[in-house]
Amino acid sequence: MSQDESVTIVPEEEVYEKIEKAVLALPEVSHFTADGYQEMISGISQAFGFRGHKGLLLRRSRKKGIKVYMSLALHKGCRVNETARYIQMVVRNLLLSLTDETIYGIDVTITDIVD
Repeated sequence: MSQDESVTIVPEEEVYEKIEKAVLALPEVSHFTADGYQEMISGISQAFGFRGHKGLLLRRSRKKGIKVYMSLALHKGCRVNETARYIQMVVRNLLLSLTDETIYGIDVTITDIVD
């Protein structure tokens, strides 16, 4: 691999921590959840040795790049579609500041609306 093709890869644990901190700082977000498909993906991934946090899973592929799966509970009264898009933008900008890896997806699943 030449210098032009090298990619900065930040340790996964650091990426998890920064994403969690950035997303939980948003007033519309209550907490991460482990509901729905994300729980199944996380369980399968952990069985194969991938590390996951509750409601947050990173998948890295040398060919494609990085993909983020999130399951979240939002506070009642927020605009779900706008909030989900904003979360995607926040996570995308964070990843762009941390790594040169291609971002090939940020999936946000809203599993609950809380008071």
